[in-house]
Amino acid sequence: MNDPKTFDVELNGQLVRVSGHTIKSARVYHIVYPNSKPPLNITIAEDTDGVKFWTSLPEGRQEEAEFAGKIIAMYIREYRRNQVCVTTTDKKLPARNLFD
Repeated sequence: MNDPKTFDVELNGQLVRVSGHTIKSARVYHIVYPNSKPPLNITIAEDTDGVKFWTSLPEGRQEEAEFAGKIIAMYIREYRRNQVCVTTTDKKLPARNLFD
């Protein structure tokens, strides 16, 4: 994926800095708040029934993780949807001579 490495999103009326990291095969997001609130690390986990959910690392800030995870997921979906697809070629066809 060519997802952004860092980006800003709005959480509860304040702009926060988010950076995405891959640890082993897990995607982890590190959220830095502009005030003195401690940073938050979140990832997607799966319960015993196979249902996926956002969780904090370490656990304990579940409500924040679920809210932030939904905002981050919306941002990434929109980012992927707006990617520009450009096709280029390295060789042009020669223009025909009008006198041929």
